[in-house]
Amino acid sequence: MHVDIEVATRIARLAAEFDWTWAVDDLEPFCAQAGWEVVELNQTGAPIRTNLHVSRPEADMYRRNRSMRYISIFVSDVADDATPMTVVRPLLDEGFTNLDMAFTALLGTATSAEPGPTAVLRWDLPKAVITLNLSVGAIFLDLKSPGYQARVDEPEPEYED
Repeated sequence: MHVDIEVATRIARLAAEFDWTWAVDDLEPFCAQAGWEVVELNQTGAPIRTNLHVSRPEADMYRRNRSMRYISIFVSDVADDATPMTVVRPLLDEGFTNLDMAFTALLGTATSAEPGPTAVLRWDLPKAVITLNLSVGAIFLDLKSPGYQARVDEPEPEYED
C-alpha cells in the first residue's frame, strides 16, 4: 500500500498557489502545471490521468455548468478485495498520518479535523479548500472551490411541522 506523499504535497502546494477562478477553463492550465492529462471534458466533469505513483493514477473533476466544484485525486494505492483490512488499515493510517505531517508543514495546522475510520483533514485557504480524506480502501486529496465548500457547509434548513 503505497502513499505518494511527495507528489501529493507538490499538488497541494500548486493548488494553494494557483490563481483559481474555479471556471472549467482553469482545469487545463492546472493540469499542465501538475503534469497531468485531461482525458475527456464532459457535462459532469472530467477524468484525469495523474503522475502519482499509485495503483490508480487517476483524478476526477466535478463541475456544474461552467464552474468546477472540486477535483478528487487518489494519493494512495487502492486496496484490493483480496487483501485483508487488518493488513490494509494500518498502512492507510500510517500514510494518512505522514500526509498530515507533510501538509501541516506546508499549509499550517488544518482548519478542521474529523477523526475516525473515515478521517478528514481540511485546510481553508484563500483560493482553494484542500482536504485529505481517509476511506476504507484509499486516501484521496480533494481540491475544492471555496464557493462550493461554503454551500456544502451551510446548515440544512429546519422544517417545522
